[in-house]
Amino acid sequence: MEGIRESRSTKVAMEDYLMAIKVFNDFYGEATLTLIANELNVTPATAHKVIEHLENEGYVVKLSRGIYSLTDSGDEIASKMLSKHRILEIFLGVLGFNILEIHVYAHELEHVNDAVIDRIYTMLGKPTTCPHGNPITGKPEGVRLSRSYPGNVIITNVAESKNVLSFLIQHKLNINDRLTVIRRRKGNVTIKINDKQITVDESIASGIMVAEVK
Repeated sequence: MEGIRESRSTKVAMEDYLMAIKVFNDFYGEATLTLIANELNVTPATAHKVIEHLENEGYVVKLSRGIYSLTDSGDEIASKMLSKHRILEIFLGVLGFNILEIHVYAHELEHVNDAVIDRIYTMLGKPTTCPHGNPITGKPEGVRLSRSYPGNVIITNVAESKNVLSFLIQHKLNINDRLTVIRRRKGNVTIKINDKQITVDESIASGIMVAEVK
């Protein structure tokens, strides 16, 4: 029984890391050791050890020091987990949880049997996007806030990242909300929300996709 628990724990950890790497690659263009460690609430040393194991197993490829991507087999696992995660986010949203809570709780539930997820997905009417604006399957599209030009924009979708979602909660922002980009400097972006100016760090701004409002 102990061996079974250990085996499941290893599988869960593997899926968590692969999914985190995929999310950061999809939104930021790269998955750094710091981003991965912060999202999974582990030390960089712990994250490095697990990622090194995944690299040896053929799921992860190291692009440069502290920057990682997925192999085809790693991406296949991560894509499946991310779809399950987003379906659960929708379900949890129906239950009344906010955009941060649905991510945190979906992370705890996403390793359930596929049959359970399939039933929930069907019950929900087979939606195509999650509450964060991302497709259930496929790669999110849009312009990163960190690369947007001055003007009025609308938030189209955001990364499943605790730091990004905490920022949105803190400033009472959500998908489809409008804001004004004042200026951009080295990835950091100064925006205006309800007549209040806020400077958004690049680590947050890169996880927020926007579209120009004409």
